[in-house]
Amino acid sequence: MSLFQVLRNVFRNLDEDHFKILRIIEKNLKKYEIIPIEIIEKQSGLDKSSVEKLLKKLNYYKLVWCPRGKRKGYVLNYNGLDLLALRNLVRRNIIESIGKPLGVGKEADVYEGLSPSGQELAIKFFRIGRTSFRGYEKKRPTLHQYHSYLYASIVAAEKEFEALKILNPKGVSTPEPIARDRHIVVTKIFRGVEIPSAQYIGNPLKILTRILDNIVRAYEVGIVHSDLSVYNILVTPSEDIILIDWPQWIWRDHPMANIYLKRDLTNLIRYFKRRWNIENIPRKYQDFIDEVLKEIFNTA
Repeated sequence: MSLFQVLRNVFRNLDEDHFKILRIIEKNLKKYEIIPIEIIEKQSGLDKSSVEKLLKKLNYYKLVWCPRGKRKGYVLNYNGLDLLALRNLVRRNIIESIGKPLGVGKEADVYEGLSPSGQELAIKFFRIGRTSFRGYEKKRPTLHQYHSYLYASIVAAEKEFEALKILNPKGVSTPEPIARDRHIVVTKIFRGVEIPSAQYIGNPLKILTRILDNIVRAYEVGIVHSDLSVYNILVTPSEDIILIDWPQWIWRDHPMANIYLKRDLTNLIRYFKRRWNIENIPRKYQDFIDEVLKEIFNTA
């Protein structure tokens, strides 16, 4: 049974008051690490007995949980956040169904899906803070300020969707954005595999120049990826590329922009040199790299 089917089955057993409680807990994610029952009661306008019954059922379906030893408060989990977001996306006629996983990463899962009109979709669920990525705050400085991983995931999705809306219309090779709700980003389907896993690359210099061309184009638009590596660049058998994972992007005038851009460029060029022995790149890209390094040196 797919994720979508599981949540749809749960949905059928909940009423509007259950969703009211979920939304109240969600609304307080930024303020509270554990939302006190008193706050839930006050904001819901329901009596204590009703709130306790609603929370008990939500807990049974694993949509919220009560931390051990903290009997007076509840926390929303990713199942609950998924349900809220997918409910909205279905109501907005964005998603009709969700299929198999396209990719499972450290901070996000991507599933294939369909719209009501039959359009193929890629549906990305941000999952910041899962067990395999507990040290995310060391690598995600723009997100670590939030005590709630769920809230950090919502912010990450918001930032990524913003980047895609800016870059894709300008011809930068990114997923084409369709919609966002909470921690879910919906785009048109995209195919390809991460560069280290692609066994069909016949012209690595062409791949590298296409990547550099997109980095330059994004920079001209005013955006630096700031976390780019061969693991978030997908390549197709026809050697087209697509740049993914944009929650860490920053504006070009950010004080650290050129430092991060240098890191992105250095990581890529070192990889292609190590794997395919590419020593020289076209002059126009070398000039761009030299200019970035020059700006870093002049502002140091």
